[in-house]
Amino acid sequence: MSGHLKMGGKNPQGIEINANSRYLTLGGKPWLPVMGEFHFSRYPHESWEEELLKMKAGGITVVATYVFWIHHEEIEGQFDWSGNRDLRSFVQLCAKRGLYCYPRLGPWAHGEARNGGFPDWLLQKCGKDVRKDAEPYLTYVRRFYTEISKQLRGLLWKDGGPVIGVQLENECHGSPSHMLTLKKLARELGFDVPLYTMTGWDRVRVPEGDEFIPVFGGYPDGFWVAGVDGWARDGRKQYFFGLERDDSTVGNNLLKRQGTPDTSILARYPYATCEIGGGMQVSYRRRPVIEADDIAAVALTKIGSGSNLQGYYMYHGGSHPLGKLTTMNESRATGYPNDMPVINYDFQAPLGEFGQRRESYNALRVQHMFLRDFGSDLAPLPSVMPAVKPGSMDDQTTLRWAARSDGNRGYVFINNYQHIESLPDHDNVQLELRLKDETLAVPSRPIRIPKDAYMIWPFNLDLGGALLKYATAQPLCRVADCFVFFAPTGVDAEFAFDTQTLAADSRARFRELKPGTDCVFSVRASNGAGAKILLLTEEQARHCWKANIWGADRLFLASAGLVFDGGKLRVQSRNPADLTFAVYPAPPLAMKGVADGVFTRFAGSATARKINVEWKRLKPAAPARPVKTDAKGAVLAPDDADFADAGVWQVRVRVPKDALDGIHELFLRIDYVGDVGRAYLGDRLIDDDFYFGRVWEIGLKRFAPEVLEKGLTLKILPLRKDAPIYLPKDRWPSFGETGEAIAVRDITVQPELVREVSSFARPTCGLARPSSPKRKPTG
Repeated sequence: MSGHLKMGGKNPQGIEINANSRYLTLGGKPWLPVMGEFHFSRYPHESWEEELLKMKAGGITVVATYVFWIHHEEIEGQFDWSGNRDLRSFVQLCAKRGLYCYPRLGPWAHGEARNGGFPDWLLQKCGKDVRKDAEPYLTYVRRFYTEISKQLRGLLWKDGGPVIGVQLENECHGSPSHMLTLKKLARELGFDVPLYTMTGWDRVRVPEGDEFIPVFGGYPDGFWVAGVDGWARDGRKQYFFGLERDDSTVGNNLLKRQGTPDTSILARYPYATCEIGGGMQVSYRRRPVIEADDIAAVALTKIGSGSNLQGYYMYHGGSHPLGKLTTMNESRATGYPNDMPVINYDFQAPLGEFGQRRESYNALRVQHMFLRDFGSDLAPLPSVMPAVKPGSMDDQTTLRWAARSDGNRGYVFINNYQHIESLPDHDNVQLELRLKDETLAVPSRPIRIPKDAYMIWPFNLDLGGALLKYATAQPLCRVADCFVFFAPTGVDAEFAFDTQTLAADSRARFRELKPGTDCVFSVRASNGAGAKILLLTEEQARHCWKANIWGADRLFLASAGLVFDGGKLRVQSRNPADLTFAVYPAPPLAMKGVADGVFTRFAGSATARKINVEWKRLKPAAPARPVKTDAKGAVLAPDDADFADAGVWQVRVRVPKDALDGIHELFLRIDYVGDVGRAYLGDRLIDDDFYFGRVWEIGLKRFAPEVLEKGLTLKILPLRKDAPIYLPKDRWPSFGETGEAIAVRDITVQPELVREVSSFARPTCGLARPSSPKRKPTG
C-alpha cells in the first residue's frame, strides 16, 4: 500500500523522503537506512564531530538522539542549551558530516535517565497527571517543545537540514489520543518533518489515522528482566526468524500488558526498528555480559524477518551528567525499578562511553556495508518463513533460516548462533527455494552450517548482466568494477551462474575456493559486460571499511580504526604495529605501497609510548555489608555513605610531554574484582562501574591536564558471595573464607595512537585535534 500514511516531505532540492506499507523511500527509490543512538548531552561537545565520523565509518546513516528534558531545564524556567547540551550544534555537525538526524523529543524518554527525563519540579507540580492530556502538563510540554523547535529552526529536512523525522514520547501506554495530541502540538510548533514514529512494542496501541510508524526493538538480555537466576528466557526469541515484530521483553518492568494485541494493523506500516540492542547496560541487580556476536546475530535476524530500518540502542555509549541539584541516573530512590550507575552509561555499545571501538563495531559494519550497497534491492522484498520451523524457543536442532524474496530473486538468511547457549553444527544442509518459475536447490550438494555461524546468501542476483543463481557466500559491497563477497567461517563457498546469461567461454560454477585478498575471478555476460568478484575471509570482512575518499569509492582493509575526514584518513590503534592499511583501488598517495592481492598495502607504525602508572592501596575495605533491600524486597545499590567503608587506591599516570605527540586518547584500564567501583578526580566523581567481569576503562583525555597532575582516587566495595544479583556463571570471581571478593589485580594505561594520511601527502603522526574551537585540545 502507498499513499495512505500521513508521511513525506521534500527538501529544497525536491528530494522526497516518504514511506509505504513495506519500506521507506528516498528520492522515490527504496531506502533501507541504518540508525544509531548517540546522546549528545552524555558526551563532551568538543569530541562530537570525531565520534560522528566514527559512526559514519561504521555504516550509520541516521543519528538518533534523545532530548532529555531534565538535562535542559533541571531548574524550572532555566533552559540550558550550551556546551554538551547544545542540540543545535550537534545537529549542525550531523549535517556537516552527511548524516541524517532523528531527534527523540519525549517529553518522557526513559533512557535510564532520572525520572525518565522529567525534571523533578515537573513531577512535583503535575503529580500523576503526566503523559496524558492534562493540564498543566501540556502547557509545560508546549514550552519544552517550543525550546526544542528554536534549537532546530532551519535544520529540518524541508529547510535543507538533516532532521528527517521525530519520535514523540516513548513506550506510551496511555490513550492513543495522547500521541495524537503530542503530534498536533509538535506540528503547531514547526516540527514539519517527513517521518513521525512511536515505539510500538509490548502491545502498544497505534493511533488510527496512519499518523505514526510504529518502531520496534529486541535485546539478547535486559537489565530490567525479573529474577537473577539466569539470562532472560525471552532473549532467545531474538535469535529466531519470524513475522511478529513485537518484543515483549523490552521495558516489561515498567509497562503493563495490554491484552491480546490486534497485529493486523501493522500490515499498514513498514517494519522499522529503533532499539535493536547495540549492547546492554548493567544495573545493580542484573549485570548481563554482551558479546559482539550476541548483537550482530540479532541484527541479522531482524533483517531476515523483514526489518527495513535498522535502528540500534545504544550505538554509542556515554556518561550521565551531574546535575546542579541531583544526579541524573535512574534509581530506586526515584521510583524506578533499577539502580543504575551514577555516571557510567557505556551500554557495552559498539562505541563505548569514551569512544572505544568494540568488536561489535566491526561485526555490525559487515552488515551495514551490505545494506548500503544492496539495501535498495532488499527493501521491497517481503520476508518468507520456511515450511519447517523450530517448534519452540527451546528447539536447538531445527535450522533457523528465512528468505526475503519477491518470488523470483532474493536473499537467504541463516542464523545458527544464540547468546549464552551454543547451538549445534548442522550437517548435510541443502535448502529448497520454490520460486515462481523454478525450484532451486542451494547449494548443489549438502554442506555443513557450523555452530555460531550466521550469514546471508543471495539468489538470482544480477551481477553486471551475469545472473548469479546463488552463492553460499555473503555479499559485502561493491567497489569500482568489483563485487566483494566473504566466505562465512567454516562454510564452503560456491558460486553458480545462469549459463544463459553468460558468454559461451565463461565458467558458470566456482567452488573449492580459497578466500583471501588474491581470490579474484571474473564472469563474462552474454551482453559483453560481466563482473569481477573478490572473495574474502570472514575475518578480513570484519576489518573492511568502505568510503568515498581521494576521488573514488575505495575498500580498506585494516585492523586499526579508520576515520574518513574529507580528503584525510586517520588510522587509530592502541597497537603501534597496526597503524597500517590496505586499499583497493590504489589511491594517489605519495607514499609507496606493496601489493596485497588486489589491494595495495601501506605500512605504518609508531614508537610505543612510555607511560608509567603508579598505584597503591591507601586503605583496605571494611567487611562487606549485607546487600540492602527496600520494603518490597528489591535489591538496592550502595549509596554515597557506603563508600566510607570502601577500599581506597591512589593512581598516578606519568606521561612525558614528548610522549603526547601522536596520542589520540589514553585509556586507563582497571582490572579489579569487587561489587562497585568509583573513580574520583579530587572530590569529583568522574566514573563508576558495577563489576561484571570485564576490565573497567576510563578515557583520560577529557579530564586532562588535571588528571595527569593530580591523579585519580579509586574506591571499591567488596562483592559478597551471597549477593542476590545476576552475573553470568563464568563471571563470578573466586571467594575466600570470608565469602567476599575485592582486589585490584592490575592498572595499566593504553594510549590510542593516531596516524593521518592525506592524498598526495606523506603521513604524519600528531595529536588529533578536537573540531570545536571553543576549547583547546587536552590530553
